[in-house]
Amino acid sequence: MGTGAITQYVDLAQVVVYLFLFFFVGLVIYLTLESKREGFPLETERFGQIRREDGILGMPRIKKFVTEFGETYFAPSKNPPDTQKVSAEPIHPWNGAPLTPVGNPLLAGVGPGSYANRADHVDYDLEGHARIRPLRKLHEISISTIDTNPIGLVVIAADGEKAGTVTDVWVDHMEMLIRYLEVDVGGTKTLLPINFSKIGKRDIKVQSILADQFKHVPKTKHPEEVTLLEEEKIMAYFGAGTLYATPSRQEPLL
Repeated sequence: MGTGAITQYVDLAQVVVYLFLFFFVGLVIYLTLESKREGFPLETERFGQIRREDGILGMPRIKKFVTEFGETYFAPSKNPPDTQKVSAEPIHPWNGAPLTPVGNPLLAGVGPGSYANRADHVDYDLEGHARIRPLRKLHEISISTIDTNPIGLVVIAADGEKAGTVTDVWVDHMEMLIRYLEVDVGGTKTLLPINFSKIGKRDIKVQSILADQFKHVPKTKHPEEVTLLEEEKIMAYFGAGTLYATPSRQEPLL
C-alpha cells in the first residue's frame, strides 16, 4: 500500500474529502435554518389568499434571545405576527402587481416611504444616555465657527414656501454628527433629517416635501429623545415625499 493508505481502497486523502463534504453539507443546513429566525414563515398570495410557507428544510427550533433593552425575544416567534397591513392596494388584479398608496401617501409606508418596525426604544450610549440629543442638552458640544450655524435659519420647502424655523440641532454625540434639525412648524416641534436638508448661508432648502406637509411629519413621544422606530417613520416620511409629494413626481421623465 502507498503512503497514507488505510486499506487498499481507502487512504487518508479520501477520508479528508469525505469529512469536508459532510462538514460543508452540515454547515449549509445550519445556515439555512438560522437564516429563518426572522422573516419566516414567508407570506405568499399565489393561491389567492395570504398563506405562510416555511421554505426548504422547514423551520428551526425556537431559541431565546435577550435584547439590549432587557426584553426576552423568541425566534422564530411562537406565534407569528399578523400580516402587516399597509395603506396601499394593487393597481392590477393579478399577483405581484405594483402597489399604489391609499390615503396620505407620505404615511402609507410603501415605496420610498417603507420602514422597518424597529424597537420603540431610545438608542442609548455606553453610559446609558440617549445617543441622539438636542444641542441644548450637550453643553460640551457646539457648532464649529467655520460652518454655518443652522439654528435660526428659515426652512424653505420644495414649493418655495416657508415651512418653519430651525430652533435646535439634534446631535449623535457618539459619532459627532448632526442627525436632525429641530424645526418650529406653527408652534409644533418637528424633526427634519439632515440628509434631506441643504444648508445655505441664509436658509435651509428641503426638496422632498412641501411646506404644508411638514405639519404631518411623525412626532416623538419625548421632546428631547427619539426612539429607533420614530427615526424610521420620520425618515420614511421624507423619503416618501421624493415620489409622492406632488402628482407630477410619479409621472414618467420622458
